Order: sequence, then C-alpha cells, then structure tokens
Amino acid sequence: MAGEDGFSFVELMIVVVIIGILAAIAIPRFSNVSKSAKESEAPPILKQIRNLELAYFQRYDQYQDLANLPGWADPNAKYYTFSVNINGTTDACILASRNTAGQNAKLDGFAMSVATGYIYKFDDADPTGCTGTRVD
Repeated sequence: MAGEDGFSFVELMIVVVIIGILAAIAIPRFSNVSKSAKESEAPPILKQIRNLELAYFQRYDQYQDLANLPGWADPNAKYYTFSVNINGTTDACILASRNTAGQNAKLDGFAMSVATGYIYKFDDADPTGCTGTRVD
C-alpha cells in the first residue's frame, strides 16, 4: 500500500459527475423558488389597494384612480408598478404590471378585480382588464 497516496483520476471524475447531476437538479428548482419569492411582492399591495378602493366606493359610490386615491402611497415596489382601470361604476381592475426589473426577471403580472377580490396572473403583454389565470 505504499504507492497509494490520494485519489485516482477515475474516483475524482465520479465525484465531479455526481456534483454535476446534483447541480442540474438543484438550479432549476432554485430559480422557480426565486421567481415565486419575487412575485410575492404584488398580491399584498393589490389587496391594500382593493381595501382603499372599497372604502372610497362606500363613501362616494364610485371608484377612484390610483393617483387620487386617499390613503395610497407608492410602495416603491422593486418588480411592479401599480394602476387602477375603472370599468364603469360596477368594478375596477387593479393591475400589477411588470416594470423593467420584473421583465428582466421574467416575472408574471397580476390583476385583481375590486368587486370580487379575485387575483389573476398573466404572462403575456400587460392587459387592461382583469384577465388571466385565477390564482386565489
């Protein structure tokens, strides 16, 4: 056993292959978790805007655009910009549109109906109404 110092080339290559396989499995899972974490920024802010819109509607019997909504302060969100599209007097749609950072991170956008409280996710061009796949 005097000539055996360290590992053989084959043993080292087996370890490298195993590490490569583990990395190939872990990296896609990590990127999905990272995307979900970034997307979690939008729904709480949508709910806050909805509560403000409902309070405004109870008092004035109409919805208000976001710029003039009492109690609203821009949260300086990292991945989204927020807006309200008013659909007559019966409903308004709150949009969480991807800003540049959100587009670069390949995030989905969100929309929320004020009347129903349903949140929708969309992955194409930002819509003007509450459309997409319902996520709540």
